[in-house]
Amino acid sequence: MNKRQHIGEFEYIKFDHRRDQYYETLQRMKDMEIPFQDLIENFTCFTGHMSLSRYLALYELYKQTLGVAGHIAEVGTFKGASFFLFAKLLKIFEPESLTQIHGFDWFQGMNTDHEVVQKVDSGTYKADEQTLRKLIEIQHLENLAFIHKMDVTKDLQPFLDQHQHLQFKIVFLDAGIYEVVKTVLPLFWERLTPGGVLILDQYNHETSPGETIAVREILPHAEVKTLPFTWMPTAYIIKK
Repeated sequence: MNKRQHIGEFEYIKFDHRRDQYYETLQRMKDMEIPFQDLIENFTCFTGHMSLSRYLALYELYKQTLGVAGHIAEVGTFKGASFFLFAKLLKIFEPESLTQIHGFDWFQGMNTDHEVVQKVDSGTYKADEQTLRKLIEIQHLENLAFIHKMDVTKDLQPFLDQHQHLQFKIVFLDAGIYEVVKTVLPLFWERLTPGGVLILDQYNHETSPGETIAVREILPHAEVKTLPFTWMPTAYIIKK
């Protein structure tokens, strides 16, 4: 993944100099044959600072919604890193609330056939649904963490119509595809409680321009903010 991406005259290489060192570090840690339990319990010894900044950013945005009514929705769960982070934040900070985390994915990877500007290959970011469900089960999160397998461009509207009670305080769009964002953003925006946060993972990102274009079209006057200490998620909007 050391390939540089070009868009017009611009070359996006801000973090390119870190890649070789990062993968070298991963390999050297792998060669250490560190016990599995150490990897779990002492993960900060091993995770990179950019990955850690992502979790901290999601935590900071979640913290802004404490006291706001609604659930959490994530579109594009992939392997579940942010999905399970939100689930465990609910366990820590809202043990007596009704707040849930709902993950939406079709588990076929990205479909870029109709993307406005294609920068990623179809089928990438494909994860295993049963692995996520098993992790929910063995960690006893069945009462607050829910996976919904669907094509959100076709099935989200009927799902929301069927579940009229669902209101959200966080909507995390981690799909990065124009057609997906264009379809789901109006539906979730209507269900987003004022004071809630829309989190955008690839806004203003060269590999997924469709997300930025869709946000421009649907929320042209929104105040789009960013957290300067993290590379992703790239932006967020607080619903007034």
